[in-house]
Amino acid sequence: MIDAASAERGSPKLSALFNDNLKLAHEDDGHHPVATSNGKTAPGTIEQPTPPPPHVPAELKASYRSLFAACQDHAAFFAKDHTEFGQRLHAAHIAWQDFIVLANRLVQQIEAFAHEYDFDEETPGNGYRSFVYVTNACISHGVSICKQLSTTRSTLFFRKKLLMKEVEACSQLLSSLCTCLQYLLILRQWSASTGDLFACGNHTAEQLFELGDTINQYCFYGRCLGFQYGDSIRGVLRFLGISMASYSESYYSQEGDGTIVKTTRSLWTSGKYLMNPELRARRIVNISQNAKIDFCKSFWFLAESELMHKLPSIVGSSIKVNRLIELPAEPLKLPRRKNFKPSENPSSDVNQNQGDDDFVEIPVPSAHLGPGLPISVRLLSARRRSGMLGEGRYRGWHKPTPPSRSILFHCHGGGFVAQSSKSHELYLRDWAVALDCPILSVDYSLAPEAPFPRALQEVYYAYCWLLNNTELMGTTAERIVCAGDSAGANLSIGVALKCIEQGVRVPDGLFLAYCPTLVSFVPSPARLLCLMDPLLPFGFMMRCLRAYAAPAQETLQENARHVEDAAQIRNAQKSNVGSLNSSRRTSIARSPLTPLEANTEQDDESSDTFASASASYHSQTVERTDLPNSENDNSSCVSFEDDSQPIVHYPVEISADTPKDAASAAYIDNFLDKYLIDTATMEATEETAAQPSQGQVNGHAKAGSDDNILVETGRDLIAIDTLQGRLQEAVNNITNTLTRCTQSYEIHGCSTMGQQDVRNMDALIARSPSEEFAFDVPKDPFLSPYWASDEWLSQLPETKILTLNMDPCLDDCVMFAKKLKRLGRQVSLEILEGLPHGFLNFTMLSNEAMEGSKHCIKSLQTLLQMNPKHKTTDDKGSSLDEDEESSSPSASLAAS
Repeated sequence: MIDAASAERGSPKLSALFNDNLKLAHEDDGHHPVATSNGKTAPGTIEQPTPPPPHVPAELKASYRSLFAACQDHAAFFAKDHTEFGQRLHAAHIAWQDFIVLANRLVQQIEAFAHEYDFDEETPGNGYRSFVYVTNACISHGVSICKQLSTTRSTLFFRKKLLMKEVEACSQLLSSLCTCLQYLLILRQWSASTGDLFACGNHTAEQLFELGDTINQYCFYGRCLGFQYGDSIRGVLRFLGISMASYSESYYSQEGDGTIVKTTRSLWTSGKYLMNPELRARRIVNISQNAKIDFCKSFWFLAESELMHKLPSIVGSSIKVNRLIELPAEPLKLPRRKNFKPSENPSSDVNQNQGDDDFVEIPVPSAHLGPGLPISVRLLSARRRSGMLGEGRYRGWHKPTPPSRSILFHCHGGGFVAQSSKSHELYLRDWAVALDCPILSVDYSLAPEAPFPRALQEVYYAYCWLLNNTELMGTTAERIVCAGDSAGANLSIGVALKCIEQGVRVPDGLFLAYCPTLVSFVPSPARLLCLMDPLLPFGFMMRCLRAYAAPAQETLQENARHVEDAAQIRNAQKSNVGSLNSSRRTSIARSPLTPLEANTEQDDESSDTFASASASYHSQTVERTDLPNSENDNSSCVSFEDDSQPIVHYPVEISADTPKDAASAAYIDNFLDKYLIDTATMEATEETAAQPSQGQVNGHAKAGSDDNILVETGRDLIAIDTLQGRLQEAVNNITNTLTRCTQSYEIHGCSTMGQQDVRNMDALIARSPSEEFAFDVPKDPFLSPYWASDEWLSQLPETKILTLNMDPCLDDCVMFAKKLKRLGRQVSLEILEGLPHGFLNFTMLSNEAMEGSKHCIKSLQTLLQMNPKHKTTDDKGSSLDEDEESSSPSASLAAS
């Protein structure tokens, strides 16, 4: 098992292997003691007070040699310091030298064969190279720490304790990386015969993790958090780490705590986790291993707050169209591709219409949640275009821009469980301006409430609706490109495979950003990166994939009951004449705004547009379309942008009973007892004392004699005694409030846990990660495109894949690209360095992320450009030859 607590125990087998490698690394050098796998000096080793400086091994690489020499110098310097911190610095540098030699040896072994797994010579990159990159980054981070130590160790204001913790953290970090490198050698043995990055045969991740009980995950999330990334990204990741740890305090707090208490606790713990990186590391690892999927969704949905919804319109690129459209659940019919050959084994939700060779019927999504639910899509465009939904008639001096020849169909990421098109709007605005074409982004249903294949059905339905209504999107759809990041990229491939299977027009291009193509738990080198990934920890990734691909039986039963109840409601509505528009109750309930509705009496262009669309959209502004507008007007003073209401993710409970606030009633009673007793009026006191007390203090009734004594002592004594009691009670209340605001609560995992000592609330519970794999994932090509047949993959359009050298999905992208290349498909792979998974959401916070978004734009521009010699398609999806192109109304409109 892999956990932080087991780092102190160590597995006998792996520890023996680890120490054997250390002995081999120092077979010619015995000047200093040997360190064990946990970074401590081996027992029985005799330490020299001032050992002579040993020579630097000749086989070390330049950066490793520089760090090794610095460690030798510091070890000799602090050997003379007999204080506690001085001796710990001396021991840490001694152990650090051992790990430097071992890491150099392992890196050289991996570099000897890592090139065999590259996509091609021009695109070096795979999980083996990634760990070499991470190890080199750790060495560079250590060099910077040693330089800082050299410049300050002789000064008056030398912070010995702080730098001691930095050195120990970096030494333990390199120790854990050495263990990971040894895992890679095991994976190399498992896949050496096939040359695949995925382990072949019967080898599983459970078998690999059974050997890995000495990885200290604390070191990846403490002082060295984000060491492998650039400076700007590192700051963002540390902020997110602190936010996650602080948010968990509020999320797992007691239900009786109010908003003020939770807010105060968040502010307090934010400072605590900022000042104490070790405490933050324990909390993050605890969250990763024990938090449920509900916490993951809740934390990621912070990006869906009202403030975050307003942010893109303030700091993002200016666009003219930003509308949320709801597609009604009604069957569609599309023209079938020419020369289509039906599949021998179609999926269960496919209606290939064998009797009709010209059209394909597209059913409404029905998996898990049942049919009838509308699908939300967001339309973004930098310019208003002719025929676009909701634009109406232009009566002014300016005519709308002609329809675009292309459109981008987008699916957002979020691990299949979180986020929406609104949370990805910031970079979509940049894309809309740079590409100068409409973008249609889909808000699909999320797991665990809507597991596979619900999201794929909704995305595919939205794509088919686009083919039927291209003119309403302001495009002739001569070229359609599907794009997505992370989970959205997986869905984009699924849409293309659905089109191939059913005979619908296939997208003209695919753009995939850090895409998981094998939703299974086959071990690979890059997937081990999730053990140190700050945004996609191991536990988060496992729970997201499990919620989407293998939902719990309780979820399936609840969905079945929901579908049955919805069917009964629909059957009851059929007999009610006044419920003809019941299918739109959901859209009305989502927003208090009145949707745009069709008016058959009017002759306006917008009415005809909406009527043919059979969709509704929500707007926050009333737009004047008859005002003059300049083509290049980007003024921020007058905005014609439409936007939607924030998405509400919390259910509203409706009860017929009058709400009773017990806390408020108790507060009022306490207030009356304490402050409305008039000490100047003896009659009131006597009357109060004469009545038997009905209140209780700590579960015991008050004695009537106590009140009589207070009455007899007189007015002054009553006032003094009451004042002292009030002061004491105020002190107690303040103490209790501070305790409630600053205490931490245990994170309860999947197993039921009793109350534990608050001091141990961050202690990592040792458990086997094999529990994360205790479920089966279906081998479905629409879930894992890597399993798709060569027949289908050979029909995919031009594909551009962008991934990252430190992304856990790197090997998925490399293997999928190699498979398409083997089938002769046009595919390109681009691997960026120094960026984390999901970097597109940080374009406004990091220069590196913005540069990465520009790489995405270049790839999309290549996919969206038109080739005049290539055949085109009309807006309904049927093919057009070059000779027929000039006679097509869409082509004529685009040419004008």
